[in-house]
Amino acid sequence: MALKGDLGDLDVADLIQLNCQSGTRARLIVQSNDDTIEVYFDGGQVVHAQSLGAQDASGEGALEGEEAVYEVLTWEKGIFEVEQGMTPPITTVTMPWSALLMEGMRRLDERRYDDTSETSGGKESEEMAEETRSEKLTNMLRNLVDMSADVKGVAVVSMDGLIMRAELPAQMEQARVGAIAAAILSLSGRSVQQLQRGAFKQTLVQGEDGNIIITSAGKNVLFVALTSSDANMGMVFLEVREGADAVAGILG
Repeated sequence: MALKGDLGDLDVADLIQLNCQSGTRARLIVQSNDDTIEVYFDGGQVVHAQSLGAQDASGEGALEGEEAVYEVLTWEKGIFEVEQGMTPPITTVTMPWSALLMEGMRRLDERRYDDTSETSGGKESEEMAEETRSEKLTNMLRNLVDMSADVKGVAVVSMDGLIMRAELPAQMEQARVGAIAAAILSLSGRSVQQLQRGAFKQTLVQGEDGNIIITSAGKNVLFVALTSSDANMGMVFLEVREGADAVAGILG
């Protein structure tokens, strides 16, 4: 049986995440006004997307691959249908689904910022020049890693493991960091509850080659830091707390 609904109840980002986490083959069909975009899933990833009406930025040709995903992520009104067991006709998307969503959200932030600037009539002001939340997160994380002697990587992660922004070592897969952070959070949260220690605040995992610190950064948001094995933990905890507070401030 196909799953049908309205984007007002379940948005495209949630639909992509649900289908990728299920790991099954499926096709998501989204309709908004006169446009239709299809997104195919296989093996826990988005593997193909195509538009049946939307055009690219130049106004020519139908969208395909990552660009079709970025376009459908901007749709706030419309209807959707998910059909299970649908085999993708081709592969046009190779980017991990979490990275797709992250880039799509970045573009959506930029589009909204541009729309706000246009409606202001071109008036130059501090408000118009203000960085988007996405840019603020990126710059804050980058500065933290650059300035710290011990923090080697940081990430802002949703409670369900979706990477919102990250500054990680080049060889480290962002989706893996998000999934592990969510798993550690789940175990830590249950542990503090069962031992009557109140709500989760922070956890530290120490390994031979370094440490993982996960702390709350506001409602439904986690701040993850990776450190060296010989880190000054007093200084690291201070940097992590300041970083988490900065994230909470940026996200409001």
